[in-house]
Amino acid sequence: MHKVLIVDDDWLILEDICSLIRWESCGFHTPMAAQSAKEAMEILEKTPAELVITDISMPEISGVELIRQAKQLYPDTVFAVLSNYDDFLYVRDAMKAGAVEYLLKYEIEPDNLIPFLKQMAGEIRAKKQTVQERRQLLQMRLDAQHDLRCLFWQQVYRDQLEYRQMYDQAIRLDIPVKGGAWIPVIAEFADRDRWKDIDAVWEKTEAAAARAGGDCRIYGAPVKDNLLFLAVYIPEVSFLLVTNLMARLLRILQESFLCADIQVFLCAGRICMQLKEIPEGLRGMQEYAHIRFYRGYRTIMDSIAGSADAGRHSRAQFPESGFSEGRFPEGKSDKGRFPEGKSDKGRFPFAQWEELLSAMMAGGPEETEERLEDFRKAVFRQEPPEQELKREVSVKLRVFRDSMEKQELQLGSLEKADTCTGFFELLTGLVKECGRANIILHKISRREIREAAGYLYRHYKEAVTLDQLAEKACMSRAYFCKVFKDEVGVNYTDFLNQIRIGHAMQLLRKSSLHTREVADRTGFADYRYFCRLFKRTTGKTCGEFRKSCLEERDCQKKEGDDAAHQPEV
Repeated sequence: MHKVLIVDDDWLILEDICSLIRWESCGFHTPMAAQSAKEAMEILEKTPAELVITDISMPEISGVELIRQAKQLYPDTVFAVLSNYDDFLYVRDAMKAGAVEYLLKYEIEPDNLIPFLKQMAGEIRAKKQTVQERRQLLQMRLDAQHDLRCLFWQQVYRDQLEYRQMYDQAIRLDIPVKGGAWIPVIAEFADRDRWKDIDAVWEKTEAAAARAGGDCRIYGAPVKDNLLFLAVYIPEVSFLLVTNLMARLLRILQESFLCADIQVFLCAGRICMQLKEIPEGLRGMQEYAHIRFYRGYRTIMDSIAGSADAGRHSRAQFPESGFSEGRFPEGKSDKGRFPEGKSDKGRFPFAQWEELLSAMMAGGPEETEERLEDFRKAVFRQEPPEQELKREVSVKLRVFRDSMEKQELQLGSLEKADTCTGFFELLTGLVKECGRANIILHKISRREIREAAGYLYRHYKEAVTLDQLAEKACMSRAYFCKVFKDEVGVNYTDFLNQIRIGHAMQLLRKSSLHTREVADRTGFADYRYFCRLFKRTTGKTCGEFRKSCLEERDCQKKEGDDAAHQPEV
């Protein structure tokens, strides 16, 4: 059903036209009526009509002028005119203004009005089809333009374009090639599922550019699975203005993603005064790929002040925007600060790592924790390459897999950690677990009992019975119980419960599983018994323990961040 508005200064004519036929039978709603052009414009503003039938001769504003004004605001509306005149002098002006047909007032009868309305319905359908086709063509053009721009920025990111090709393509794609400044930005997203909604991500970048002001524009394209390359164009020439505007833009962009619960690492490169300098700026940023692992999902801005200092990176920091200061590769900003060959930056802390391994093998729990903390501080201070850190730790920890089969899975998680903070959260639990198990096993002198204890560590989730263990040890039930307690210090049931409670503590610390799920995953068939035993063993309920772990984790993260930003001496 189409909406129609009839405009005439004679109210009797309006009533006659509105009541002359059943408008629904012609595909129209009951007409809206207006007695002046001004009233018609007010109605159209509130309820746009698809057909406007207006008298030509009206006081103040004529029907021809009404069509001209309304056509500018509502170009998709169909207009027709009513006339008292038998000639075409006035009708011709209405047709030039945008009317498609006219109807003489003295000919308004049902037999004439119904065919006229059917003709107007056809005009409306044709207009809608034309508008739809025009929109489709426009969308196809925009899509093609978008695809070409994405391909262009992907080629820029990979440095696949020569100087002349880059400029020719940029001009064709309406990308600025003169004046202003360019800053390359790498956006790496933590959650690949959220990254799939690239349209929403792009909307946030464009909204951030609008909020930042300065007429800055954001171009770019996805270049890897969860990596977005952005090229920010700022039509300014002042280094200070460009830097401040870029800082504001990155802060707004980071806040927008955080509000949407999207973790992203933003790394902004040096200021490029010409489009052709962007690939070189990107090559410089690739040297800092490790920063995200140590700084987490934050914002890093690295500026190179002037072409004369192209080899020396400034340590510009923006406290007002919460930006982190990036580490600079050895031989660049650290050059001259350490005697030749004395800088530990970028090196794996083997000494602290070996001390930690020794503590895990033979030391007590307190010593293991101390050595782990020393190793953590050394890693954050020296920032070795991510892959080297993971490789060294994983290779050496595999010596513990014989005593606990679960470690193989945990090592896989360790190697997939995407931030150093997350890496140490996993490593802390792994080291404590491995160290405690090996300390206990090391103190057991009898091979049969040591194997039985190792079996309990591996199969704590199962319903292991005393008869099974005694049979494996080739001992009677009573004799096994006596020897086990003499060797381990506690009876079989208490030892198994200690293992299970230890794993329950790890699950409560690392996951959001319900307490019932934790009990089930750690081998407790009776949920209430698990809760009582947990409270008796730890002095806290499961909820209290989880809350304390969260508080401790937040404190450790803060300490780790502070250690990462401590000035080097």
